[in-house]
Amino acid sequence: MRHLFGFFLGVVLVAVASVVLVFGLGEVAAREGRVSTTGFTLLCVAGVLLGLLVVLRRMSPLAPLVGGLLLLAAGIAAWVRPAFYADVRTGVDQLQAGLPVVLQLGIALLLGSLLVVVGLLPGGRRRVRETRDERDDREDRDDDYTVLPRSEPEAWRSPSGPGTNAYPTATPYQRPPLERPPS
Repeated sequence: MRHLFGFFLGVVLVAVASVVLVFGLGEVAAREGRVSTTGFTLLCVAGVLLGLLVVLRRMSPLAPLVGGLLLLAAGIAAWVRPAFYADVRTGVDQLQAGLPVVLQLGIALLLGSLLVVVGLLPGGRRRVRETRDERDDREDRDDDYTVLPRSEPEAWRSPSGPGTNAYPTATPYQRPPLERPPS
C-alpha cells in the first residue's frame, strides 16, 4: 500500500513541481534581466516540492524513482525530437517561455537523473526498536570474554579469619591537648 501511495505521490508531485518550475523559469525569462520576485519564489517552491519528493523516499523508493523517470523521459524526448516541444502551445506566456528552457537546456534530464539515483539508493538497515528490558538483558548477557572473579580476591582476605581485612586495625589519631600560653 505504501508503494502504491509512493507511486501516486511521485507522479503528482513531479507534475506539480514541473509546472511550477516551468512557470517560474518563464517568469524569470520574460523579465529580460530585471528581477522577478514572483519567478524566484516559484523556483523556490519547485525546489521544495522536489525536495519533498526526495524525502518521501523514506516512505517508498518509488516516489522519487517514478518522478525521475518521468522527467528523464521528457528530457530525452526533447533531445531526440526538439521540434515536437517547439510546436506546443500552452496559452500562457510564462509556460511558453519556460518550457524550452527546462527541456532543451537539460534541466529535466538533470533533475530526472538525480531523482532516479535517489530512488535507486539502498535504503539502509532498519533498526528494530527494543524495549528497555530487552536492552538491559542484552547488555547483561555474558559474552565469555569478561573474566569475573568467582570469589573474594586473596588480597582482601585475612589469614586470621573469614570476613576480616588483611590490613591491621589502626588506632585513631588523637590530637595532643592544647597548651595554654603562660599568662
